[in-house]
Amino acid sequence: QDWMVRLILRTSPGVDDVNIVGRQEKQYQVQVDPMRLIAHNLGFKEVMQALEANNAQVGGNFIDVGREQYLVRGLGLVKNATDIGNIVLKTEDGTPIYVRDVATVIEAGAPRTGAVTRDGKEVVMGQALARIGENAKSVVDAVKGKLDTVKQALPAGTTIKPVYERTDLVNAAVGTAVRALIEGSILVAIVLFLFLGELRSALIVVVTLPLAMLIAFICMEKVGLSANLMPLAGLAIGIGMMVDGAVVMVENAYRIMAERKSHGGPVDKTAAVLEAAREVASPIAFAIGIIIVVFLPLFSLQGLEGKMFHPMA
Repeated sequence: QDWMVRLILRTSPGVDDVNIVGRQEKQYQVQVDPMRLIAHNLGFKEVMQALEANNAQVGGNFIDVGREQYLVRGLGLVKNATDIGNIVLKTEDGTPIYVRDVATVIEAGAPRTGAVTRDGKEVVMGQALARIGENAKSVVDAVKGKLDTVKQALPAGTTIKPVYERTDLVNAAVGTAVRALIEGSILVAIVLFLFLGELRSALIVVVTLPLAMLIAFICMEKVGLSANLMPLAGLAIGIGMMVDGAVVMVENAYRIMAERKSHGGPVDKTAAVLEAAREVASPIAFAIGIIIVVFLPLFSLQGLEGKMFHPMA
């Protein structure tokens, strides 16, 4: 998992890291026999120091070659359990004492800190972590594109299956927003038509909904907000505020035109709309301003809370 699957998935655009859970991490274990240590007058500290010194990886500065620089570093020569066993601990009367003389070197798995099961069987799970600010759908699509390469590199009998996709949540949130927009448009049209008895006024309010959504998504793209759950929640609140203002404006204009018509005078629709706007513009602006002020403290949140609620605000 660490040498193949993880490395391939980390090359996906937008992926910051891949967290592996439930794996058996390979390691070399030096199982020291205390009695043999005492027999050779050695301690655990000498064994640890010898292992560290004989497989050190150190930097060696760099070499300038023309306009290029080549990094120099020393790599440890230990490649397997036999090499570890051949490390010299000390010399007694000209005879070297090796690690294998006081310990048994085996290749085994590191102590596990967790396990993952699926359908009652133990499996290994890899979590692709997206970079901050990346679009979830784009990252998931990129990871899916790498899965074909991963499957070809897997040994026989090993399969890889997606178990959770963040795009499912995003698609559900977008679907909920679209459904709420459609249902809200229908309900607003029905209510306005029942109270005003005029289809044109209802359609004016309904038309503002998709236009507001379009403008909102354009602004979200400009500021780098993706269509995730929290931005859509804030968008729903904003759309509701806008519909309230539009309903108040349309009803006031309809009232003014009805009053002028009842007095028998000519009805100038443009003048009536302008008068209605002058009457209710300030109350509508103050009402929306109060809601905006309520959300301002969310921008002061830090840490995880800030990352969650800033997009909604």
